[in-house]
Amino acid sequence: MNTANSVLFQAPQFQVLSESQIETIHRAALEVLRRTGIRFHHQEALEMLEEVGAFVSDGNLVKFPASLVEDAIATVPGRVVMCDRDGAPAVFLEGEKVNFGTGSDCLNLLDPETGEHRKFTTADIINGYHLCDALPNIDFVMSIGLPADVAPELSYDVQMALMLEHTTKPIVFVTDDGDTCQRAIDMAAAVAGGYEALREQQHILLYSEPSSPLQQSETAIDKLLLMAEYELPVVHSPAPQMGALAPVTMAGGLVMTLAEIMSSIVVHQMMQPGAPFIFGAGVHHMDMKAVQICYGSPEFQLTKAAVAELGRWYGIPTWGYAGCTDAKVLDQQAALEAMLSVTMAKLSGANLIHDVGYLESGLTGSFEMIVLVDELIAMANHLMQGIDVSDEMLMIEEIDRVGPGGHFLDTQETLARFRNFWYPGLLDRSIRETWLERGGTTLGERLNKRVKEIIKEHQPKPLEAEKKEKLQEILAQAS
Repeated sequence: MNTANSVLFQAPQFQVLSESQIETIHRAALEVLRRTGIRFHHQEALEMLEEVGAFVSDGNLVKFPASLVEDAIATVPGRVVMCDRDGAPAVFLEGEKVNFGTGSDCLNLLDPETGEHRKFTTADIINGYHLCDALPNIDFVMSIGLPADVAPELSYDVQMALMLEHTTKPIVFVTDDGDTCQRAIDMAAAVAGGYEALREQQHILLYSEPSSPLQQSETAIDKLLLMAEYELPVVHSPAPQMGALAPVTMAGGLVMTLAEIMSSIVVHQMMQPGAPFIFGAGVHHMDMKAVQICYGSPEFQLTKAAVAELGRWYGIPTWGYAGCTDAKVLDQQAALEAMLSVTMAKLSGANLIHDVGYLESGLTGSFEMIVLVDELIAMANHLMQGIDVSDEMLMIEEIDRVGPGGHFLDTQETLARFRNFWYPGLLDRSIRETWLERGGTTLGERLNKRVKEIIKEHQPKPLEAEKKEKLQEILAQAS
C-alpha cells in the first residue's frame, strides 16, 4: 500500500464563508464607511482622521476612503504572544490557535455553597480567580463579576488589582474610562517591572466596544488610543443585536459590524502604527419573543465563525465567545449550549475565546459552569486531533496477528496506546452499579464538589509584597 502521496492527518474542517463571500462583505463594509460613515464623539480623533484624509462633516460624522482603511489594516501585526505574570509565554494569538477564558462583569453569582442567586462580592471574585488559576484549560482570566461590596466607581480598579494578585495567567480587563484604563496599565506595569517590561510581556489585554450602530464614544476612543500609545493589545469589539441595533440579517449584521471594527483600526493605527489589535465582534440577534440577547442560538455560532474567518482573512488575531448560555441555572440547556459553543469555537479557530461561565445571557456567573467548560474544552481538544491514517495507525499487521475470532485486549499495541483516548475527569462512564456504589451523583453535584475542592485547596503563586504594596498605592489614587 502506498500512502506517500495521501493525506495522513487532517484536523476536522469547518468553514462558513467562501473567499468570494468574504470579499463581498469586505467591499460592502467599505461602502458603508464611504457612504454612511461613523460618528466619532472624540475631538482628538476627529482632528487626526481629518488630517490623514478622512472626510468630516456635520460636526462629527466621519467618512472613510477605502485606501485609508486598507492601509491601516495592513499595519496591524498578525501575531500577539501574551505572557503570564512571570513573563513566560502563555497564550499565542495567531493562525487558528484557540485559547479560552472567562467573561467580565456579571452582576450575579450562583453561590456554590448555598445555590442562592445573589450579587457578587469581592470574596467571590477572588475565589473565581483562584478557580481559573487552577484549571488547566482556562488560558486567561477576565474579571468575572462586579463586586457589590465595593463602591461602583472603584469596581474596575479593584478587579484589576485582584486579578494581578490572585492569578499568574494572562489578563483581559475592562474599564469605564481613560483614567481607569491608565491605572490598570500602571498596576500591570508595577507587577511586570516597568512599562517597557509590560510592553514586552503583553501580560494584559483591554476589552472595549464601539457604540452600535456606527458610533464611537469619547470614553471608548480614549481607551483605544491609550492602549495604542503603550503598544498593548486591545480588542475593540462591537456587540450589536441583529433586529435591534444592527440589520436583521446575518450578512447585514456582519457588514455593519465590520465597518465599526475597521473604523476602530484606522484610529488605533493612526496613534501607533503596528500596535497590537485583536479583531472581534459578538453579532447576536434579539429573540423577539423573549426580547433578549441570544448566546446559545445557532445564528450566533455562525456569526462568531464568520468573524473569525474575516479576521484571519485580514491576517489579524481574533476574538470570540464560548462556554456561555441563556439558561438561568446549570441545567441540561446550559450543558448543551456550552458544548455547542466550545465545539464551534474550536472548529472556527478564533484565538481568544471569552465568556466561559456565563449564565442568563451574561447576567449571572457560575463557578460550576467554568469547571464544566474546562472539561468540555479537553474533550473538544481531542476531537480536533482528527484521525491519523498513517501506515502505523492502520494496524494491518496487528489485524493479521489477531485474525478472525481473536481479541485485541492484551496485545502490545493496545497496552501501549489505550491511554491515547480521552478519559473524562468529571463525566461518568461507569455501569449503573458502580455509579451507585460511588454515590450515584449527578454531574452537577460532581461539579459543585470540584469547585469547593479547588477554592479550598488551590493557592496561586503569591505576588511579591512590594508589588502588592504598589498596587494598593495605585488603588488609593482612585479613591
